[in-house]
Amino acid sequence: MIVWLLLSLFVFIAMGIPIAFSIGLSSLLYLVVSDIPLSLIAQRSVMGVFSYSFLAIPFFVLSGMIMERGGTTRRLMKLANSFVGHFKGGLAVVDIVVSMMFAALSGSGVGGTAAVGAIMIPSMKKKGYSGAFAAAVEGTSGVLASIIPPSLTIVIIGVTGGVSIGRMFFAGIVPGIICGLALIVVALIISRKRGYGGDEKSTWRARFSAMKHAILPLVNPIIILGGIFGGIFTVTEAAVVSVVYSLILSMVIYREMDFKDLIEICIKTIRISCAILIIIAISSLFAWILTAERVPQRLTVFFSQVSPNKYVFFLYINMLLLLLGTFMESSALVLILIPTLLPVAAAFGIDPVHFGIIFLINLTIGANTPPLGVTLMTGAKIAEVPFYSAAKEVIPFLGAMVVALLLFTVFPQIVLWLPNMVFG
Repeated sequence: MIVWLLLSLFVFIAMGIPIAFSIGLSSLLYLVVSDIPLSLIAQRSVMGVFSYSFLAIPFFVLSGMIMERGGTTRRLMKLANSFVGHFKGGLAVVDIVVSMMFAALSGSGVGGTAAVGAIMIPSMKKKGYSGAFAAAVEGTSGVLASIIPPSLTIVIIGVTGGVSIGRMFFAGIVPGIICGLALIVVALIISRKRGYGGDEKSTWRARFSAMKHAILPLVNPIIILGGIFGGIFTVTEAAVVSVVYSLILSMVIYREMDFKDLIEICIKTIRISCAILIIIAISSLFAWILTAERVPQRLTVFFSQVSPNKYVFFLYINMLLLLLGTFMESSALVLILIPTLLPVAAAFGIDPVHFGIIFLINLTIGANTPPLGVTLMTGAKIAEVPFYSAAKEVIPFLGAMVVALLLFTVFPQIVLWLPNMVFG
């Protein structure tokens, strides 16, 4: 039954049916063939989203969109450009740095790619950078929002797998920075080889001015992480605080947004959040079926027989996720595989936070890998270049991220030292 379940899922996906409906149709076929009451669809779907922590998703989406509309992206760009924009390949570095800073505000890979890319990609093209290269830079740096907290994907992993979201947030900081630095190295090497230039060097007066205008947005992630670490509020409450802070910043201090903009933003937030929550709801039914069929237990036995140690197990998992990530949406993979693979990882003595971050980084690589490659596709659309052109340019950047992934896999202390230091 499980073979037919998975086979039908892949067939529906290959037919171009949206991932949420593909999962739902596969689950429906299983229930019909197994003669299980169809009322289970509503029951498991409702229970799948009936979690207080999932409330953080729409609030983090709303906060990021308010920040972007309120001029935050532009201020972060000026700050980064004032310090590194004059280097060879400086604008590419600015793009990556701004994406890292905006990641600490938005929490969404696609959202961060669209927000930063709308400003940076046209700027890079005007300075002589190829559109495909600019799309590759933005696509790979945009997904850092899925690693650097607050991350919507981390929230989903934490709730689905019963892993501490607070620990996961802090565990994502160092890997996110290292991945960003790896992308910067690749961007500089390619830019210098091709002769991509930068802007004029900014004066220290201009740098201090840019810093003054960008300091308030950068306080937001400090409030979020500091509040969680200090036990002042939960992750969901932190998301609400982030929305309030974003509103004050955009509507009162900067005054670049009004109530008309807020209504439009709220509508977009509802659309994005509903799409995510529908996938979560339907995938929870699929995950229940896998659990009912004892798939986690069977996988534990299988991997214990073919994997002599946890590193071989990680190798298999990385290969599996890199393959699935090329054509499946991240949230769906989390909801289907995390409940299945976490018990297997626990059998190998792998820390669930470490496994969650490795899982997450695999997803960010998949988000830039054809044929799906949602963030790379977003960057290509903004750059107005064919997707296949951006796919060629993204290869060295993906190589750097794979190297970082292997580093985090072999040395778990890179991932775990900060959450262990904060939470003990």
